[in-house]
Amino acid sequence: MRNREETGKKFCELLDIIARLRAPEGCPWDQKQTVQTFKPYLLEETHELSEALDNDDPHQIREELGDLFFQLGFINQLYEEKDTFSIEEVLQAIIDKMIRRHPHVFEGKTFASYDEMRRNWARVKEGEKTQKKSNAYELDLPKSMPALSRSQKVAGRAARTGFALPGMTSLTEIFSAKADLLLENVLAGNRPAVENGMGDFLFLLVSIAGRFDINSEECLHAATNRFIARFKAMEELISRDGLAMADMDSEAQLAFWEKAKGDG
Repeated sequence: MRNREETGKKFCELLDIIARLRAPEGCPWDQKQTVQTFKPYLLEETHELSEALDNDDPHQIREELGDLFFQLGFINQLYEEKDTFSIEEVLQAIIDKMIRRHPHVFEGKTFASYDEMRRNWARVKEGEKTQKKSNAYELDLPKSMPALSRSQKVAGRAARTGFALPGMTSLTEIFSAKADLLLENVLAGNRPAVENGMGDFLFLLVSIAGRFDINSEECLHAATNRFIARFKAMEELISRDGLAMADMDSEAQLAFWEKAKGDG
């Protein structure tokens, strides 16, 4: 059971430390920071927490959570100094939002199905957008997001408006057509067309991933990790045979790559 009083004290202590770092007698580095100069550190810490979660290391996760709490508290401090908003307002806003979006938990509302619950959540969220002008507003996600995650969320939100991918037969035809066109432009050396075609093809792939409830970002991470593991195995096999990769032609390298895949 959480000790609410102790938790509150620790949270306030962290905020007090941040305020002291920013004070005239505080740290020169912290005093110089602005929202824009501090933003890269927030992104970095978020990625480090994500990696810690992948590693499933409780000690590392605890440390990275602490770092992220500091980042959020620091950004809040910058706005409190300008009297833009307070930490109490930030917390109250998210408390109100979570209660509003979960009437089945906090208000005793019942839904016939999970899908109905999700549709209600989307309706409540849409009602919060007081300046929303069209469905396209929902698609305007931050460009700083990882490209795969952003494109998959855009495709998912578009689908919730009633816009959806065609059936699997038509989808297969679209997939093949886009792949053929991309390869044709690759062979022709048409860089602008390859760039556009690659983007369209990637967007189609993440849209398909969303249909199967597959996280495209995690999917690519897994593929990259497999590639790294196989590359290391290939290097070990080549070294074991007393060879150097730089001295080998592509056909010889491919033979070792296939062997590494088999060993893996």
